[in-house]
Amino acid sequence: MFQKRIKSARILPLADVGIRAWPEQNFLFGILSGSEDGRKWIYNHFIQMRGSHYIGYQWDAKDASMTFYPYAIHYLSPNMFDLCPFVEKNMIPKSLILGIFRSFHEFVIHAIDGGYYISSFLDQFFREDMRGHYGFHHPTFIYGYDGGERIVYIADNYERGKYGTKKISYDQLDRAFRLVPDDMWKYGVYLYRVTSAQYSFVPGYVKEQLMDYIAPGNGICYLNRTVCPESFHDGSDYLNEVFFGVQCYDLLDHCFQAVIRQDDTYPSKDWRSLVQLCDHKYLMRRRYQYMMENGYAAEDDVLLKDLEELEKECLIAQNMYIKYTVTDDIKIIERLRERIRKIRQMDIIVTENFIKRIL
Repeated sequence: MFQKRIKSARILPLADVGIRAWPEQNFLFGILSGSEDGRKWIYNHFIQMRGSHYIGYQWDAKDASMTFYPYAIHYLSPNMFDLCPFVEKNMIPKSLILGIFRSFHEFVIHAIDGGYYISSFLDQFFREDMRGHYGFHHPTFIYGYDGGERIVYIADNYERGKYGTKKISYDQLDRAFRLVPDDMWKYGVYLYRVTSAQYSFVPGYVKEQLMDYIAPGNGICYLNRTVCPESFHDGSDYLNEVFFGVQCYDLLDHCFQAVIRQDDTYPSKDWRSLVQLCDHKYLMRRRYQYMMENGYAAEDDVLLKDLEELEKECLIAQNMYIKYTVTDDIKIIERLRERIRKIRQMDIIVTENFIKRIL
């Protein structure tokens, strides 16, 4: 698995692809976007969305969670890391790492020299917004090192939830690894390596997913077709309500209603669901551009403009919610509810037109 010769430095490719909500999604897109076949696979997937309520462990408050489905979060099932033909995925127990290597950074160096990206829970004390405090543990991606400077390159959602990259020292990495409690190591450390595979874009598959997105009551057929087990596993902090496709707008509205009635347990002011909505529209616009350019969809400048306008409307909605988290102005949420209702109607119309343009 690993190369014996240790290099002085190596940084594995990681592109900035404009996806922002969940670091796992950002990471998967970032390692795949460097190849044409990887981009084909991305545009052929990431259409359906799943939403649910959850209890935020940081805030002890209810909120909404929305992601692409199948998940691009490696410890939930089914997930895109397992379904992707271009990614080799391995889980290594912490005990095995510490039994072979003197330190975590030595394991990281060997893994990267073997072409593997690493995902591991780390204590986030090194972040500027943590101000040296300990106790917040989060999966972090490691994609490079420099032996001369004794640093590693990492990627995650950092200050104010913004995805980005950082450099931390070997000592910081080893301490961050040691500070993660034992009960969080059931997932182990994940290794990912990009592999070669041939992939053909299937426009009919996009059409099926778009139809399931706007008619999620029929979407269970789509989920079954994508190797989704009949009863799938979510994290233990998720409640029972599940939303697919355009139903996710109902989930957002439920959150907004809770804010308006001043429910003390709901929400935790987590704006990632609205960021996810923006990511979805960003990718939908890019998908249509790709399909037009490659002869999979008829050219329609009006539809492209509508997709751009839909993306813009979602960004405005996201920024409105962020403003609410700062001001606590309930009137913002009242206006946001109306905007989200209009976005839903626009989304359905635009998606129906997208379906009609697929060749």
